[in-house]
Amino acid sequence: MHARLSRFAGLDPERIDEAVRQFEEAGLGDLAQLPGFRGITVCVNRKSGQAAAITLWETEGDMKRSEELAIKARERAVATAGPSREPIVDVYEVVVHK
Repeated sequence: MHARLSRFAGLDPERIDEAVRQFEEAGLGDLAQLPGFRGITVCVNRKSGQAAAITLWETEGDMKRSEELAIKARERAVATAGPSREPIVDVYEVVVHK
């Protein structure tokens, strides 16, 4: 399994809920329909203005094929939540998942 971690910082705490709602309505369904999608976890820290989204993919190829939609989802999140810097994106091989 493989994971993509997208981290956001400098978010306006007043706009976080709107960004999450927008993602659930506009972006999540598209990602979830892609082959190899195995789940997503979105975490926020309203006090520090930080958020992270972790998507899980069956194969590295599945994750790579999802990149275009992931970019669009991040762009929508940036437009809505207004972070002070660009998101940081890392990819990993998942070695423990329970």
